Parts: sequence; C-alpha cells; structure tokens
Amino acid sequence: MSCPDCFRGTIHNHDPGVEGVNGHEETVHGKRTYIATPTLPADSQSTVLFITDAFGIDFVNNKILADKYAAGTGLRVLLPDLIPGGAMSTFAMELMDQVMEPVSWWNIWGQLKRIGAVFRAIGYVAPFMIRSGPAKSYPSVLQWTRKLKADMPAGAKLGVAGFCWGGYQSTNLSKEPAIEGGSVRLVDAQFCAHPSALALPDMIVDAVKTFKVPYSLAQADLDFGLPTKKVHETEAKLRQEVGDGQGEGGYVYEIKILKGCHHGFAVRAKPGDTVESKGADDAKDQAIEWFKKHL
Repeated sequence: MSCPDCFRGTIHNHDPGVEGVNGHEETVHGKRTYIATPTLPADSQSTVLFITDAFGIDFVNNKILADKYAAGTGLRVLLPDLIPGGAMSTFAMELMDQVMEPVSWWNIWGQLKRIGAVFRAIGYVAPFMIRSGPAKSYPSVLQWTRKLKADMPAGAKLGVAGFCWGGYQSTNLSKEPAIEGGSVRLVDAQFCAHPSALALPDMIVDAVKTFKVPYSLAQADLDFGLPTKKVHETEAKLRQEVGDGQGEGGYVYEIKILKGCHHGFAVRAKPGDTVESKGADDAKDQAIEWFKKHL
C-alpha cells in the first residue's frame, strides 16, 4: 500500500437481497470465495473477478459492492481470499483516523494519544506489508487467476475489478497471457478504482498495450498516494502511443477522475459524505457499464 488512506474508511451496513442477489461462499481452486450471482443473469457465461482492497473477503463493503456488480451486469462475480497471510483488520481504520485527526500542538494529551495510535497502527501495517505487499503477492494472484480462466466454459470472458491493493493486481493481470508463454490474453476487460503501488505511467501503458485489454480507471483527484498529475501524465502517454482509447488500432481505455474524492472512496466512502458517496456510485456505474460492454 502507498498511503494512509489505504487503511481508512467506513464500514457499511449490509441488507442481503436488496440488490437482487444473495451471495454465498464456496472454495474455488483452494481459496475461500464469496460468489455473487444475479437473480436475472445476462445471456453470457462470463465472470467478473473482484480483487479486494487490503481488508479482504470478510470486509462487508467488498461483499456489498460485489453484489451490486452482479445485479448490474447480470454476471457471476467472484470475490476470492487472495491476500497471503490474511487481510488487514478493520480496527486499523479507527487507528488511522486517530493518527490523521488534527491535534493542536499545545494539546499534550491529544499528541500523546496520536503517538500511541501511530505505534499501534505500525503494528498492523508493517506486518501486512511484509507478508502481503501488492508486488510480493502478485505471483500467487496470477497463478490463481490462470486456474480460474482455464476452468471457464469455452468462449466465456473474464473481467477483473481491482481496488487499492487489488488495483495493482488487476492492472498487472491485464498484461498476462492465459498460460505462461502463451499468446492468448488472460483478462478480457479490466476496471480498477484508486489502485495502489503502481509505477506510472508504465504499468498502465503496458496493461493497455500488451494484449489490448479494455482498461478502465476511476481515480480520486485527492488521492494521497497516486497524484492526479501522474494520472494525467499516464493518459497523455497513452494518447501519444495508442490514440484516444476509442478503438483506434484495437486499443480501448478510459480514465475518469472523481472530484472531491480520496483514496478508497469506491469501497469505503462515508455514507453521509455526499461527494464521496456520489463518487462511489459513479465508479460503480462506470465498472458495470464497462463490463456489460466488453463481457
């Protein structure tokens, strides 16, 4: 992860069935997996792989969003437990709020509480990064995704949606063949929101160019870890190398920057924050329309 906002946010309420789906868990290729299946399926055998943020499969917000993707696309959505060593505890959100909360310099007690929160937060974040950093985890994610693709029906397409930690994974999966050394792409459509740990512009440019995977990004303009300037530079390089993303040469991409939003907004926006809640809805709609178009 690359910024404090990777571990901040709000836990949402989940009312099963509201979106027209009822998720359940199964073991898929050795991984515990939440499966969201629409009651009104599309005329397609395609699947969306949902790769979570650092909070993983048990974080209810991720399940809520997977349900919404299934309902909106009519496709099966798989949310597997892919984080080596386990997900980040949601208690880290409370600690990071304490760390980031403004405290007057003369408020000695407040400063001491913040220092204590810093050390406690390090106790969560440091072990997670050592065992489960995005780049370190990628080989196992790639291996599992290839198993998933190989097990899909003939002609079925695989979409992938990634968030924060998962955005690193989904972006890099876009440049992979379905089998090592092969010429057929692994992923048929990619969407990510506020990805973490990407080296821009190269990682996104490579994701678009290597197999011409349709690539969609929803980015927060106030993202602490991925500055808007770098995203603009990435879009400029894409335009220079492959065109405007509208299909010229077979290259399709879109980059949307959500104003007033911070890193994590697509999954962990505060329900009472009208700007970020709208941003989360816009990102959800962006992903749904992308997958409906390309899967």
